[in-house]
Amino acid sequence: MANTTNTNVVTAADTQGLLTNARQDAIFAGYESSIYLPGQIMSVHEVSGDQITAQIPKFAAVATSSVSTETYDDGAPISELDLINVSNSAVNVVAQTYAARALVKDLSAASSFANVGTTLGRAVSEKFDSDVAGLFTSSTHSAGTSGAALTVDMLATAVQKVRAAKFGGQLWMVLHPGQIEDILQNMTGADFAGSEHMNEAMREGLVGKLFGATVIQSASVTDDATDYTGCVWAENAFGIAMFKNLDVEIARNAAGVGNDIVASLHAKAAVVDAARACKIISAV
Repeated sequence: MANTTNTNVVTAADTQGLLTNARQDAIFAGYESSIYLPGQIMSVHEVSGDQITAQIPKFAAVATSSVSTETYDDGAPISELDLINVSNSAVNVVAQTYAARALVKDLSAASSFANVGTTLGRAVSEKFDSDVAGLFTSSTHSAGTSGAALTVDMLATAVQKVRAAKFGGQLWMVLHPGQIEDILQNMTGADFAGSEHMNEAMREGLVGKLFGATVIQSASVTDDATDYTGCVWAENAFGIAMFKNLDVEIARNAAGVGNDIVASLHAKAAVVDAARACKIISAV
């Protein structure tokens, strides 16, 4: 019988195959661990070409005047509506590079390549997420109190401050696991006894959705050793200029007797409209 070869199997001798797997692992791990890069909770604006600067559009609110119904009169024709221009400004963004490098020595085990790829991808995306969360402090509105635990009531205040600024639709809320802990403890108290939220908190350890906002926890939320600063926002409060998506390059390093693996991301997040966001402050 002729020998058969399974091309899906990569052995320690198949360096090129291992490097390809490391690249796939890095990209998958990077997007899997980031809450912003997939573009679901924060708009991603793709930048074409080799540009290093970009503009994220910011549309100004349109003012509207009321017009009363006029009776037809040959001597007094109905006047036209006032002309209202819809103007827009833009937020200028300069590209930022995030990168992580590892040297995989010759004769390394197959598992080393997979672990390195996963680690590099996560390292890049976690740093990016941390920088995005740093923008929350620029929000126009604020809820919560420095040095105090977070409560469900404070989340209601934060959400309604965004709503009061005339921004509806889907809201996103990102909180630190420490803040989520406060809310979970709040929900397992007497005030929520037997409720759907209490059952969910006890069963899954998740907050889910509150006051129309989808709640997500992320350890990337700013921690200054005194307070956490989470945030709730409406669409277009923040934006991401994507110059080059997360990618991995591999090059031979003869001096290092191995292969360099470098994961990189060229992107920059920015505050587009601070009035669409409310920061949520609570004690560490």
